[in-house]
Amino acid sequence: MSVRRAPNPNRNFPTHCPYCAGEDLYPNEETDFAWKCGECLRIFEVKFFGQDDPHTAPAPAPSTEEAFQASLRKHGHAAVLREVGNTGEKRLKGISND
Repeated sequence: MSVRRAPNPNRNFPTHCPYCAGEDLYPNEETDFAWKCGECLRIFEVKFFGQDDPHTAPAPAPSTEEAFQASLRKHGHAAVLREVGNTGEKRLKGISND
């Protein structure tokens, strides 16, 4: 005969007691979500119901290169890194590397 119940995969582990902020917490047999604080001897429940999907999808984030180029344009820089030579070396547009 086993006295121990199967663990509840939906049980969230609290980091502190909501009443006394104690950290001496143990699962309690009151419910599947109950915790007992060893400092104030209160029993409380912690449940996580999840998150809803957003009503609209967020806009895709620009790549690092796109964000960098937009920042340069916004601040009025004419020379922007764009071209890549045969050696893999980036060249400034409008400025020669000679």
